[in-house]
This record gives sequence, structure tokens and C-alpha cells, in this order.
Amino acid sequence: MGLKMILSSRRRRASTALFAGIVAGVLTAVFFALLRPNPPTTFDVFYFAAEKSMSGQVVYETGHGLWTYTPASLLYFYPYALLFEYQSALFVHRGLSIVVTVGYAYALVRFLGRRIDLQRLDRIAIFGFASLSVYPIVNVINASFVGVFATFLGMGWLLIESDYDDGGSLWALAAIVKGYPAFWGAYLVRVRRWRAVGAAILTGVSATLLGVLVFGFDAYRRFFTVAGTSRVRYDQFSGGASPDNEAVTPLRALSQVFPNVDPAVWTPVILVVVVCITLIVYYLVPADSLSDRATLLLVTILGVWFVMPTSQDLDTYIIYAPLLVLLYVERHRTVQALYALGTIVLSYNFGRTELRAVSELFGVSDVVMLVGEPVLSFATMPMYGLVILYLGCLLKACIRGRESERTERLRKVVPTRG
Repeated sequence: MGLKMILSSRRRRASTALFAGIVAGVLTAVFFALLRPNPPTTFDVFYFAAEKSMSGQVVYETGHGLWTYTPASLLYFYPYALLFEYQSALFVHRGLSIVVTVGYAYALVRFLGRRIDLQRLDRIAIFGFASLSVYPIVNVINASFVGVFATFLGMGWLLIESDYDDGGSLWALAAIVKGYPAFWGAYLVRVRRWRAVGAAILTGVSATLLGVLVFGFDAYRRFFTVAGTSRVRYDQFSGGASPDNEAVTPLRALSQVFPNVDPAVWTPVILVVVVCITLIVYYLVPADSLSDRATLLLVTILGVWFVMPTSQDLDTYIIYAPLLVLLYVERHRTVQALYALGTIVLSYNFGRTELRAVSELFGVSDVVMLVGEPVLSFATMPMYGLVILYLGCLLKACIRGRESERTERLRKVVPTRG
């Protein structure tokens, strides 16, 4: 079977992209096993922040890194600190992360299987990508909380799409850890899931009040003055971002092109552009079909990420639910091809250091880095992939706008020259 025939079918394009992602995940696991057998973890910050808060006030400087999350989110990690010493807790957390990842992958297969006719190869591709691609693999290796966090967000959307408005509560619980999912509320408003909005607000307010009762108002005051502000790390972009900066925001590329411009200037510019684009997409794309709603959610997530200076590559796992849906239900060939291409590109998440280490093993470092150095210095592989996905969303908006004649109405509203 030729490559042209493989890529000519929507279903085959999707499975090809997903299997390419699985290969990337397996290669990443091999890379860690051979070249980085003792990777650093992020779990120590969570564990020791919870442990120290149990014996006194919330401590944001844990001695293992800065705790940058809300006080209420410490309650997630109390069972680890109460029941286990650190190494045992780390082992348990990794085990639970694997269980959660596998369960989430199964839920994605089941969700899609109830809406379209999936063949066995499709089910294997979806399950394998959701559990064995680079982001779930690295999140387990690094003992990150992103796997659980992404599962809350992904399952929340699957529940909302299944007419369970409690999915909004899962989004709110995730927003307690990292505040930015609160901005996903714009999507709920756009698709008019008012009960999900109510569930999210009720859960978020209740969790915050619980946090104030348990940890005190001062803990929240210090969160906003110490921890919250520390996440906006403009200094990492000053004078041109480090080529090894893992941020997935246009701010990284802009700081490379304009190293003498204060990076704080770009955030409001990016915000204005993203808000305008998002509003246009919200207008052009109806909320009638699953494909439409997945597009609206994906453009919302990517827009929020692009604005945030703190967006990191490993959070890419969060887009898996709408991305997998779009790979299989998007009917416009070019749009779906962009989603497939973006999936492949973001799946190969390597930087200059990793590329140089692997190319040196084969003695081709000089040739490979001749191209790899400028490409990976300008932006990360996930950033390139996310931009391709964003272009797919914009193309879908143009197509849907023409189909519904909303594009013509928009042109009448927006003044043009001539």
C-alpha cells in the first residue's frame, strides 16, 4: 500500500498520525532508559509542600522548588504525605498515574466508539496514542501531576458532551491547581452549557472557601503576592529567550526575533490578537456538531496557552480529547490533514540537547544540527505542532463561515477599503 493511498483516507491519516505518536513515545522511553536513567521529578515539590503545610502555615518555598499553586490544591497531596514517606509516595503516585492514564485512554476509545464506527486498528491507535505517546510517557517518568490534571479536563469535556453537566465541576477542580482552565468557561458560554457553567462556579467557589477555612486568608494573600506572580517569568525571555526554553507561547519566538524589546510588551499584543481571533471563530463556527464543538474547544485551549507566558510543553497532554475527536470526525480533508500533521510534529518533542545527543550516536551531529540548531532555537517542536493545529481551526472557521453565510455577514459588519 503506497503512501499516497494511506494519506488519501481520513481514517488512515488519523491512524498514521497516532501510530507515529506512539513510536515517538516509545523512542522517548528508550532515550530516558539509555541516556537519562535518573530524570528529575516534579513530585517532590507537591509532596513536601503538603507535608510542611500539615505542621504549620502554607510554605511556598519548599526547599525543593517553589510551590506555585493555590492552597486548596494541597489537599490533593495530603494522602501522600500522611500515608507514605517520600520514595514510597513517589512509587504510588507513578502507579496511580499509569492507572489514570490507561483509564483515560479507554474512556476516549469508548467515547469515540459510541459516536462513529471504529475498526480494531482505530481503537488500538487511539488507546496507544492516549497512553503511550510522549506526553503521558514523560509525565509518568517525571512523576508529574499533569496526567491527572489533564484527565480531569478531558473527562470533564467527555461528560459534558455526554450531557452530564457535572463535567463542569471537574474543570473547576482542575482550575484549583492551575488557574487557567477557568478561562475555558468561555467555551461553555459559547456552546450554552449553562448548567455546566453553574456546576463549575459552585465547585470552584466551594473549593476556594474550603481552602480559606483550612489554610486561612493569609495563605491566599501570600499565594497572589509570592507564588502567583512568580509564575510570570518574563526574565526567561529577556534579551532573547534561551534556545532551550520549553515554553509553548509566541512570546518565545518573538523574544528571539526582537531580543531588545521588553518581553512584557508582547503579552497584551498577543492577548488582543488571540481574543479577536477567538471571537471570530466563535461567530463563524456553530455549535451544532461534535466536530464544531471540538474545534471551538481546541481554539479556546490554544488561545489561552498562547497568551500565557507560563505555558509549558508537557501540558500538551491536555488537548488530547478534542484532538483525537477531530482526527476522526473532521470531514474537511485539508483541515483534518492539518490536524494529523500537527499531531505528528508535536509528538516528536525534542530539543537541541536531545537531538545533538542522538545524532552524535550515529556520527551525523554536524549535518543534523546545521538545520536543527536554528529551527529548535526559534521555537519548540510542540509549538510548531500547536500552530499547525491552530491553523486547522482557523481554516475550519473559514469553511463553516462560508457554509453558513456568516462570513458574508461579518464582511458587512467589518468596514473595508474601496
